[in-house]
Amino acid sequence: MRRGFWFLLAAFAFCFFQIAFVLRYDHTPPRGLSAASRPLTWMEYGNFLLWSLLTGIGPRRIAPVLKVVFPQFEDTVFFYSADEFPAAAGLVALTIDDGICRQGPGQSMLDEVLGVLGNYSAHATFFVCSQYSRGGDLRRLSAAGHELGNHLPEDKEYFQVDADEFERALLETDRAVAPFLNIGATRWFRAPQGRLTKTMSDVLKARNMTHALGDSYADDWAIPDVERVSELYLRQVVPGSVAIMHMPERGFREHTLESLRLFLQGLQTRGLRAVTLGTLDDACGCR
Repeated sequence: MRRGFWFLLAAFAFCFFQIAFVLRYDHTPPRGLSAASRPLTWMEYGNFLLWSLLTGIGPRRIAPVLKVVFPQFEDTVFFYSADEFPAAAGLVALTIDDGICRQGPGQSMLDEVLGVLGNYSAHATFFVCSQYSRGGDLRRLSAAGHELGNHLPEDKEYFQVDADEFERALLETDRAVAPFLNIGATRWFRAPQGRLTKTMSDVLKARNMTHALGDSYADDWAIPDVERVSELYLRQVVPGSVAIMHMPERGFREHTLESLRLFLQGLQTRGLRAVTLGTLDDACGCR
């Protein structure tokens, strides 16, 4: 009973802080300093401490509580237990959000991301926003063996929209990624900021789409201390994990490229291979 109470408390604290953080966080770094070279702000350091606490508790312990407290997450994929699915041994699903570049093609760092992934023979599922992506970029990702998921047209809140408006947004991005999906492949969706509602969940079920979050996450986009952030990811990750990272752009979240590199380096050291969400899901025979 006491154990369940602490898990519930941790889940509540996690959700409350994430909502408050998203609403209040200033996405613009101080003038004259790159995110990677300046000290952490009090908000960034507080966010780091929160994720350190949650890492200590264990994201895999929190996910089942979230499914009970928030029924809309009942069918959400968080991770694949290697105890339940032995085929998950040695595999970690890498997912990258908010692709490809909201600032336009001139600020895109797709080449750099593909280079880092290639250096470690890693593959990823890119949850793309259709208004930030071009067909040529999506074609390149698909040709390189990566997977595409639906992250709605923009990186913004959709939790307050009605079912019709949400479905229109969902289908707009679905039309962009569908030409690059294999026939019969799982159609992955991730709610921006992880804020899934019952309305959204019902639409996803009707459209036969699967919502995915993860069990390895540390707000890499918001904390520019790449060594600390990558260490948190690596402390969380185990075989069958689903890691959530974010797409870098020139002058915007640029530090996440180095976080990605350090994370992949750590996986390689531990003998873990980064694969797409679909590859891990297929290996486990879940669908």
